[in-house]
Amino acid sequence: MNRKSMLGDPPPIRITPHDLGRLDVLLAHLSQPAGVIDFLQREVDRADVADYSDDGGTPFVRLGSRVTFADDRGTRHTATLITPDEAARRQDGISILTPVGAALLGLSEGQSIAYGTLDGRTKSVQVLRIEPPAG
Repeated sequence: MNRKSMLGDPPPIRITPHDLGRLDVLLAHLSQPAGVIDFLQREVDRADVADYSDDGGTPFVRLGSRVTFADDRGTRHTATLITPDEAARRQDGISILTPVGAALLGLSEGQSIAYGTLDGRTKSVQVLRIEPPAG
């Protein structure tokens, strides 16, 4: 993992205008515990808004992206980043309203970030591969 990211200096991230709109609506209607919501709101607020093709198509994690990532133990996981309303239709989904889901938003391949878990621990993820959303 990138030591700078582990120490709390998060990497630059991007978000599409479409995802920004979806997440703004979602965040405005939530009544969950503040921890994950606050983290997701901070991630959305600090993200650069960019169309997916602005820089020649460098992949970054968007809603609907299938992402392979490694946790801080080196274990690989593959999941699709989803909103809560998509959970019933996606067996392979990871909700944007989980700490790891919020942490993945906007990262590019090779980037890593530390995040707080619901039980107060600090963990990290590194993005290994991104498949853009279908369609």
